Parts: sequence; C-alpha cells; structure tokens
Amino acid sequence: MEKDFCKDVDYQLRKRRIDELFFKKYESLLDSQSTGPHWLKKKSIAAIVMEALHFRDRKEYDLYAYCIMSNHVHIVFKDLSPYQLNPIPEKEKEKAFPVTKIMHSLKSYTALMANRKLNRTGAFWHEESYDRMIRSETELENTIRYTLNNPVKINLVTDWWDWPYNYCKPEFSESF
Repeated sequence: MEKDFCKDVDYQLRKRRIDELFFKKYESLLDSQSTGPHWLKKKSIAAIVMEALHFRDRKEYDLYAYCIMSNHVHIVFKDLSPYQLNPIPEKEKEKAFPVTKIMHSLKSYTALMANRKLNRTGAFWHEESYDRMIRSETELENTIRYTLNNPVKINLVTDWWDWPYNYCKPEFSESF
C-alpha cells in the first residue's frame, strides 16, 4: 500500500513539473510572437479588457493581479463560486466549472466590445485558456510576481509598476 502511495506522489510531482515546463514554453512562444494580431497594444482595446476584469471583481472572483500584454492576458484571481468548498449537488453539476464560465464570460464580452471598436468580426481570443490551481501562499506569491513581471521579462519596462496594463491588489503589491 505504501509503495502505491509513493508511486502516486512521484507521478503527481512529475506531472506538475511537466505542466510547469509546458507553461514556460507556452509563455515563451506568446512573448516572442512578432506576427499575428496584437490588438491589445491599442490603449482602447486594453481598456476594454481592464474594465471587464475589474467589473467582475468581488462578484465572480476576487481579483489579485493581471497583466495585459499585446497578444495575451494573465489573470490571477480567487473563484468566489459557492462550489469552491462544498460538494456539488447532482442537479447543479452543469455549473461545476466556474472558472470556465468566468473565462467564457470575459472572453465573450471583451471580444464583442473589442471587435466593435476595431470594426471587425471573427475570433478575437484563442479558443482555449491555460489555467491552473494555486495550492499554497508561496505559489500564489510566485504566480503574482510572474504575472506582474511579464513586461519586464521581455524588456518593455524595467519595473512592473511602470507597465500601464498591470494591476495588483494593494494588499499584495506591498510584497512586490
């Protein structure tokens, strides 16, 4: 029995490391894209996304941080759905993925508004999102730091607070 538990722990650790490597590679590809749409470089489009992120704060999620780059967005939040800690009743299983619903809502609204502003139609966001669950205070701090330092990493600014499309909840920003 103990051997099986060790195998499970080892598997989980390896899986998590692979996920981290995949995430880093994915981010590197996004940051290095010189082709393709970079609509979020426009202040008016970034403003639409910022407004939508703040609008949902304390309603659907507790917004901790975000960073809007030219072709992608990082968001760190705590889900406020009632299913977070309680078992899901059978009749409400279709609501079991609140993060998916939050992202769909954000993407739908911002795509509609941005497309109107850009006088275009069609897909605005990539269909999929990369999300992950944060399991500790240290991981949360590292994730917020990573999010905020995205523009620093690719030499757009020297300090994260100089990036106009960053946000960090005041109680967290003191740590960075």
